[in-house]
Amino acid sequence: MAGQLTITASIDPHGPIFDGQAEAAIEEYTRAARQAIADRGAELLRAFPCMDKTGRARGGFQANIKIVDKGAFLRIPAPTIKGITWGPWLEGVSERNQSTGFRGYHPFRKVRGQLDHEAQDIAEAKLQEYLPQIGGR
Repeated sequence: MAGQLTITASIDPHGPIFDGQAEAAIEEYTRAARQAIADRGAELLRAFPCMDKTGRARGGFQANIKIVDKGAFLRIPAPTIKGITWGPWLEGVSERNQSTGFRGYHPFRKVRGQLDHEAQDIAEAKLQEYLPQIGGR
């Protein structure tokens, strides 16, 4: 006795991947992770130990640390106010460093190195906030 078996299947795609919510959440996550890493960089620069070692620091460097949005990336430039440029001097790369022999504290170089080690953990922690919106657990 020969018979025929017919199977019919249908697919009902739904959820954040199919309705566009995941893409929006990924974009928001990317923005939030970049901001969290930049915030940590600014925090580290404001707390850099050389800024109060001499007792002459008045908080101008720390108060003028700003995060600048450059579209595809965020950056933290060395503060400059009223003609005072701290960055090159503290980093040890200005002509004045060469004439005085002061090698600098290298705050940006050291903070960049620390952020290189912390960035993945910061981004992964931020991802946990966005996974449910993307469709993950």
